[in-house]
Amino acid sequence: MECNVGLVEQKARVAAGLAMIGVGAYYNSKPLALLGLVPIVTGMVRWCPINAAIGYNGCENEQEMNRYRK
Repeated sequence: MECNVGLVEQKARVAAGLAMIGVGAYYNSKPLALLGLVPIVTGMVRWCPINAAIGYNGCENEQEMNRYRK
């Protein structure tokens, strides 16, 4: 699995997932809390099947920037 979730997107996914879990816990909604795990997992592994299906790669800019830094 090649990286297709950029660093900024990774942080946003983890924050959104934590927010969904928090809202689910507050309203006692287990499905919402469980759904919050999806963005956390995709953010932590930095690979998303939806991004892969539509051909989006958020890591391309990071790889180009790292190439010029060396």
